[in-house]
Amino acid sequence: MATLTVGTDVVGYAEDGDAGASTPPVLLLPGTTMDRTGWDMVKAAMPAGAGLRYVTVELPGSGESSLPTAPLTVEGIADQAAAVMAHLGHQRYHVAGYSLGAVIALAVAARDTAHVASSAALCGWATTDARMRFTFDLWKRLIATDPALFMRYAVADGFTAGAIAGLEPMLEDVVALGATTLAPGSAAQLDLDSVVDITALLEAIASPTLIIGAEHDRWVDVVHSQDLANRIAGSRLEVLPAGHIVIQELAGEVATLLLGHVTG
Repeated sequence: MATLTVGTDVVGYAEDGDAGASTPPVLLLPGTTMDRTGWDMVKAAMPAGAGLRYVTVELPGSGESSLPTAPLTVEGIADQAAAVMAHLGHQRYHVAGYSLGAVIALAVAARDTAHVASSAALCGWATTDARMRFTFDLWKRLIATDPALFMRYAVADGFTAGAIAGLEPMLEDVVALGATTLAPGSAAQLDLDSVVDITALLEAIASPTLIIGAEHDRWVDVVHSQDLANRIAGSRLEVLPAGHIVIQELAGEVATLLLGHVTG
């Protein structure tokens, strides 16, 4: 794990994958409460010889990134991620994000158009609605009360019934482990989740864009993915039969879509 100081903030990032990849690297942005391991199941599901290089940048307050000292902004985090790619010398790169990371990924594509080859948004949204604000406040309260209780709720509400049935023999282990991985800066990230509005940025996105929604998403309704696809010129929408934690529930399907997008 490496870090880069951007202004007064420390930004954690990691590089892995095929060091000799011929395609531009993929900048990956995890979601709220996650660290750099958020995309691990998707990367593991990539076929052998996929030939992709990854740079995973952690949100403020996650992993090696420093805790925020002021309210977070989408633009500020997007600029931090772009600064990491510039620091690494990547003049051309793809960007993909999940949940809040999807919002940031689209902002990167809008603000660093000269360097972004393509963008992908998984369970993202343009503007936070009232139900989402209420949900994010619930997340904050549960995490503050008992991280394990939050994880129990997250599993129940974040996966489909079929996925939970498959996990049932190990559910207690999943809850216990998940409770230990919640980012220290989760509350600040959730505060940002509650005020997201990137509608003004979307028209600036010029790169090919893949939008992936989850049909049974209870936290970010699939209508938000449909809205993004309508707002971003030339974008493509794919909807997967999963809950919000599609990044784990259907990691293989996400990997297939992402690989086809960045190599197509």
